[in-house]
Amino acid sequence: MRKAFLLIISLSLFFCYSCKTDFDINAEPKEITIVYGLLNQADTAQYIKITKAFLGEESAILMAQDPTLSSYGDDLTVKVEQVSNGNVIRAYFLERTWIQNKDTGIFYYPTQEVYKFVPNPAMNSQDSFRLHIQNNISGNVVTSATNLISDFSVSQPAYNPVNPLIGIVTTDGSYGEYEAKWKSAKNGRIFEPLIRFHFKEVNNNTPTDTVYKYIDLRLSSVKSEKLTGGEDLSTTYRGVEFFSKLQSVISVDNDITRFIGKMDFIISVGGDDLSIYMDLNKPSTSIIQERPVYTNISNGLGIFSCRYIKTISYNLHHLTRYELINGPYTSQLNFQ
Repeated sequence: MRKAFLLIISLSLFFCYSCKTDFDINAEPKEITIVYGLLNQADTAQYIKITKAFLGEESAILMAQDPTLSSYGDDLTVKVEQVSNGNVIRAYFLERTWIQNKDTGIFYYPTQEVYKFVPNPAMNSQDSFRLHIQNNISGNVVTSATNLISDFSVSQPAYNPVNPLIGIVTTDGSYGEYEAKWKSAKNGRIFEPLIRFHFKEVNNNTPTDTVYKYIDLRLSSVKSEKLTGGEDLSTTYRGVEFFSKLQSVISVDNDITRFIGKMDFIISVGGDDLSIYMDLNKPSTSIIQERPVYTNISNGLGIFSCRYIKTISYNLHHLTRYELINGPYTSQLNFQ
């Protein structure tokens, strides 16, 4: 989403540069702060991306590779306040730092400048959080706020803590259709479930050469009608989709033995603002390409919202294991 948002800005600048005119298109610079931050109380460290829009004589695509053009340097004071029952109970001043794993794209990579804070104690999902960004040079102030997403329960796939099992094959050996069911989380709007299958690959020629892998089967996303939590939500998936997905993405290699691991049921949840932002920035299927710009950043652009990820791990039922080893879709993949 961040890439899509910044790309829109970059391309609009690029098209401006492509126009041949008799006047200087670079007007007096105006400070535009761009913010991207998603708080998750399950994460030890919280990161917020803060940049500034830029304008220049060269191509925006070329300028996007220069981190100095979008960086505020040491000019910002960034603070997140934790609010409980209307009172500020804690304030965190964020430090400017760098991460090293940014994906390739139009903007500079793999190093990326971000702002970081480590909550201590862990953030309470019942509290709200206010973002305050001040430019110490210009005096410009940017603000936003978000709640957190509370934990929630999953009823299907059923979880037995003594022996957590999941199966994607019926007792007669056929591929059935299954339902995933859960309660909505407080402050959660968009729910994106998936099934993650873990396995490891061992090279038969060099047994110490082991690679741990996983494959995701994404299920249909679901939106809650309310933000108070407790709403019954569900989606369906079919066993044949799982086995055909493995067949399509795993290559046949007789030098590789694959060992069956656990299966996770994962639901990623996004807040209301994030859900709206995602809807407005997903690819358009109509001839009307222009869309409104959504932001919940006061005196800036971007998104400051919340997310939460719930993961439940299961062992595979023996019928599903048998199908992986002997079934028509995966028997050539050397599962054990």
